[in-house]
Amino acid sequence: MKARLVPTLLLALASCIPIFAQQPPPPAPAAAPPPAAEGSWAPDVPEPGSVEKIKEYTTAPEYLAESVAYVPDSATVPSPTKVLGHLVGAPDELSRVADVHGYFRKLAAATDRVRVEVIGTSEEGREMIVAFVSDAENLAALDRYKDLTARLADPRRTTRDEARRLAGEGKVFYWLTGGLHSAETGSPEMLMELAYRLAVSEKPEIQAIRKSTIVMITPVTEPDGRDRMVDWYYRNVRGRKGSYEEIGDILSPPYWGHYVLHDNNRDGMQVTQALTRAIHETFYAFHPQVMHDLHESLPLLYIMTGYGPYNKAIDPVTIDEWTQFGYHEAGALAAQGLPGVFTWAFFDGWWPGYLNSVANEHHSVGRFYETFGNATAGTYDRDLSRARFAGKPVTDVEWYRLTPPKKKLRWSLRNNTNYMEAGVLSALQYASLHREEMLLDFWTKGNRALQKGRTEAPYAWVLPADQRDPARLAYLINQLRQHRIEVHRLTAEAKLGSKTWPAGTYVVRMDQPYGPFANNLLEEQKFPPDEPNPPYDDVAWTWPLMYGVTAESVADKKVLDAAMEPVASNLAAEGTVSGAGEVFLVRDTGQTALLEARVLLGTNQVDAAEVAFTAGGVNYPPGSWIVQAPRAAVEEVARRTGLAFTAAATVPDVKRHLVDLPRLAVLHNWIDTQDAGWVRYTFDRAKIPYTSINDDDLKRGNLAERFDVILYPTTGGSLADLVHGIDPKFSPLPFTRTPEFPSQGIPDASEDITGGMGFEGLLNLNRFVQGGGVLIALGGAGRLPVDGGMVRQASVLQGGFNTPGSELRAKVVRPEHPIVYGYEELTHVFRGNGPIYDVPRPERSRVVLQFGTKKPEGEEEEAKKKDASGIVVEDLDAPASAPKPKPERREDNRLVLSGFVRGEEMVNGKPAILDLPAGKGRVILFSFDPLHRFLNLSDFRFVYNAILNWNDFPQ
Repeated sequence: MKARLVPTLLLALASCIPIFAQQPPPPAPAAAPPPAAEGSWAPDVPEPGSVEKIKEYTTAPEYLAESVAYVPDSATVPSPTKVLGHLVGAPDELSRVADVHGYFRKLAAATDRVRVEVIGTSEEGREMIVAFVSDAENLAALDRYKDLTARLADPRRTTRDEARRLAGEGKVFYWLTGGLHSAETGSPEMLMELAYRLAVSEKPEIQAIRKSTIVMITPVTEPDGRDRMVDWYYRNVRGRKGSYEEIGDILSPPYWGHYVLHDNNRDGMQVTQALTRAIHETFYAFHPQVMHDLHESLPLLYIMTGYGPYNKAIDPVTIDEWTQFGYHEAGALAAQGLPGVFTWAFFDGWWPGYLNSVANEHHSVGRFYETFGNATAGTYDRDLSRARFAGKPVTDVEWYRLTPPKKKLRWSLRNNTNYMEAGVLSALQYASLHREEMLLDFWTKGNRALQKGRTEAPYAWVLPADQRDPARLAYLINQLRQHRIEVHRLTAEAKLGSKTWPAGTYVVRMDQPYGPFANNLLEEQKFPPDEPNPPYDDVAWTWPLMYGVTAESVADKKVLDAAMEPVASNLAAEGTVSGAGEVFLVRDTGQTALLEARVLLGTNQVDAAEVAFTAGGVNYPPGSWIVQAPRAAVEEVARRTGLAFTAAATVPDVKRHLVDLPRLAVLHNWIDTQDAGWVRYTFDRAKIPYTSINDDDLKRGNLAERFDVILYPTTGGSLADLVHGIDPKFSPLPFTRTPEFPSQGIPDASEDITGGMGFEGLLNLNRFVQGGGVLIALGGAGRLPVDGGMVRQASVLQGGFNTPGSELRAKVVRPEHPIVYGYEELTHVFRGNGPIYDVPRPERSRVVLQFGTKKPEGEEEEAKKKDASGIVVEDLDAPASAPKPKPERREDNRLVLSGFVRGEEMVNGKPAILDLPAGKGRVILFSFDPLHRFLNLSDFRFVYNAILNWNDFPQ
């Protein structure tokens, strides 16, 4: 596998969004011969030169749709050409954020058919905007239409008859979002021309769009990444010789957003990034009936419908609407002679965490395009002869693609504009023709959800107030409320079924408009094991498991009549300091905030108990803290972290070690900065100090003089990729900030990002570990120390299993090890696909945590004896200090708690965490990513424990 910054065709697909779809509908109509374009713009008059330039920049006549073959002229409203100085889609021209937003503001200043509002600010201070395009009368009444859709969104406020009346009065809000993935450069350009066309054209179909719809346009959803991409293009790509395939590895900068790249489209559940928050809050303000995200990858235009399995929280009406839209657009583009337009194939439709999933989860229509693109403004020859999707060549005729593209073609940015804009125009035309139907469907879906919650179990979910980590409970409640899911709290005891729940218990009722989505977030996912098409992304997201919170579904309908009150504001775990004394104890029950608390306690002494002890009649498990600090400092830490401290008169007499923070580094390479970005976000959010380092730091050496612990987040690639990085043939390839390219060099910089760490960097990293340093390698990053020979005892398991983002049972093997402080013997972890690291039986004592409960090979006889006699056989290999294992409950023996695993026998019993000595230091290997997209909060403590106890690992 070659090292690459932005993958070419196949890996580019991983940066684009799946949503949800339905069973294959009837085939799209065959393409008709394109009609003559001459005079088709009447009554508009083409802007002088636009027809000629569009033809010039379009590489073949079959890639030019009649509907976009000209730009309408206006004497009063400036076109993009007049403002930018060139036609949209011109070769080698890309627009920065200020230019794109500046154009929309000039458009709004020139016509009352356009309005621009700021909806948010990026991590680096760039604005996000939404432009509204409609008839002037509609925009003058924008607040009225906004209120109307809000009333339709909640069927408890609006009867069916009222909904019919409002649907007759309302306008369809249709929201187009572009530029989410920064290496998909066409949509911000196209949306300028589209907005202008919608504002000035007097063609009947455009007039109908303005009359019946309010088009919302966010031209640059990821503004930090857009500027980085444009600067990178002009600095390192424009004018570079070579074919698309030859320079494909360097078409994108190493960073898009401040923290993440394509995972900005995987933040829809957790809502951590600034752009996600802005998009979600705008959605809840306007309740658009359609969200249409514009992506680029597939030849030549994929219109989202999908092949399943589909998320069951999505109403069937929405699935029908995807199909109706898709086949209207496919037919309209076929009628204009455009080849390569297709539906159905490409993604499954299972995972609910994409950016525009907010629409599908809240009874709107979330959809997307994948338009063929070159990642840049360059024009290239493209070879599609080996490209395949849904198991079939993209150049073959299929029922869902009756006019496939040629095997070899020449593609330009203007081609991309033509396809995308023509498709969007046909979608807007459909919305204008079906205005009343879409608005009534919007209400109907919410009403169906409400009625389901009143008539079908589960009727609610309950979450006890008493949790192992109250802060994670508060986070889960707040996350539900972030998605506008209502949460209540019992005001009196309630007997439901065979259980009695005390006052203070939290209740998530299903009789609310977004009840199906709430249930989907809280329940176990069961991905079909016989599904022929592979899952596109994670297949499990069960929040109680991901967050380490106890929750139960309620099948007793009486829960709807229980005494309860709504949770009206966000929760915060209430930290406490109780008792008298100058020593403060923290009972370790897995609280995530311990690392943050240790940072806040600064130079005050903190010790961790290595064995359980009792103080004041309370049992404190291993890992519990003994803090010697002024009470005022402890109270401040309790307030900020939600931890509970109990004062004691003296330091307990228990075996313990000092908890001292290491000098921590987070390492990233230049071929994959994505997951290191998630780690940076996680640490920044908790204000954990660290230093971000890259290949240059490894090559410089002397790592031990700067760091005690190096954390290497999960990353893709082979050993050769990780060591040698981007091909030096592209050298020099700078990523540094300059006056001409101010977006570069953030959040990290290098004069030349090619060549990787090299053997010199690998040797220096090995010296760091051999000399006493700790390397923590998450997921795929473990290939470096394993395949690089830093730890000889470990190997990488190859093939035979598939674990696509699922929650798996895990068992603590070494309960005395600090890495598992705060975890129960039987726990769970979230594992996506990636390597599993194993050790031979003589090294089994190095396993800290294993997947599942299966005994490893060589220990199966003991397991059989236990099963036959019911007597627990002591594990002679366990450390003497370890407690004797308890009999395992049958219900805990299943490996998959949520999701799907193929080849369970290959995973069950294999190491999940290994602690491997290397000289004077340690390599900690994780066979999963415990810091995955800020989703699996219950796994964070494994990493935090390794950091907190970095110099106290047992032998």
